[in-house]
Amino acid sequence: MAIYLFFSYILSHEKVYRILLFYVVMMSMKQNYIAIITIAIVIAIALTGLFLRQSSQTPEPVLLKGSGATFPEAQLRKWIQVFTSINKDVKIEYSAVGSGQGVSDFLNGLTIFGCSDVPLTSDQLNQAKSKFGTVYQVPYLLGGIAVVYNVPELQDKQPLRLTPEVLVDILLGKINYWDDPKIKELNPDLATLLPHKEILFVHRSDGSGTTAVFTSYLSFVSNEWKEKVGTGKTVQWPLDSMGRGQGAQGNTGVASMVQQTPYSMGYVELAYTKGLGVVALRNNAGKFVLPSADRVSLAVKNLDVDFTSDIHSLDLLSKIFETTDPEAYPISSPTYMFLKSPDNYDANTRKALARWLRFIATDGQKPESIVEGYAPIPESISQKIIQLAQLFDK
Repeated sequence: MAIYLFFSYILSHEKVYRILLFYVVMMSMKQNYIAIITIAIVIAIALTGLFLRQSSQTPEPVLLKGSGATFPEAQLRKWIQVFTSINKDVKIEYSAVGSGQGVSDFLNGLTIFGCSDVPLTSDQLNQAKSKFGTVYQVPYLLGGIAVVYNVPELQDKQPLRLTPEVLVDILLGKINYWDDPKIKELNPDLATLLPHKEILFVHRSDGSGTTAVFTSYLSFVSNEWKEKVGTGKTVQWPLDSMGRGQGAQGNTGVASMVQQTPYSMGYVELAYTKGLGVVALRNNAGKFVLPSADRVSLAVKNLDVDFTSDIHSLDLLSKIFETTDPEAYPISSPTYMFLKSPDNYDANTRKALARWLRFIATDGQKPESIVEGYAPIPESISQKIIQLAQLFDK
């Protein structure tokens, strides 16, 4: 063993190797063949050991780094755990930093893939195309945005009912108290329990796709909201200026702050509603419905889109919001993954992405793979993702 280590050291250091070679030449001139044969045998053993040691080393896994929306975080964590347990040569890191930061990271080439609850704006898409060529915006998961509340008097009672109009009036500051007559009228069974307490509002403090979807819905149902506040990943919330609004980071932060703040309400992705009251919202069919995976699926069942198109200009959310299915939950949306054209990635990364996409579109959409609070994409979208995976696999 000592001899093997000695000669391994020699073979890895050129200067020492040359001295040894000189020694072999001198021995041959003196016809000391036994010494030469001994050295040759030991060198052969050392070379064999080095080869076996190098071949047994596990190669570094391919790293797929992504960032973006907190909306799909819980689902992505589960998928990553399952996928990497099967594909041990791939490592996936996802930072849930919000859709706004995820878009920025993607456009600046800091990530392999980006995630956002809303598609790239037309300007962002053009910027991405100028850098990466073709850009794919892949809707890979569905979710709903729930209006949540913390009213101690209503704990363990039936869900609070709200119409879109009353919800807008609350957020514009026109309805200030939980026992407002308009809220009582919608909730006769809870009327005597509703307290005369100011309504506090918790919203996202970061650039958020969840906020973009939620404010898009408010703009869809109210021209006043559209004109006074509008839509975006960040907006100027009217209740902030009235001293009744408060920001929090991510879906987790909003859910936590509502839970800790009596008489508050907020909006979070469906997967983050545990321990909170959830509003039954009136849909376009006039029915009050709680958000659920099945009701989200009904709202988005007709989703079909070209991944390379300017999805933002198609206004898909309005098509979802206007569904008249009596069981559909109105504030539903797909969430997107952004990818560059295949030639922007090296061969190993490209093939790892192909496997990741194929997993998302197949095993990832099975009921046992979907985390509570999310919904699978329509089959037509799954097939398009599989086709995209084949393109990356070439």
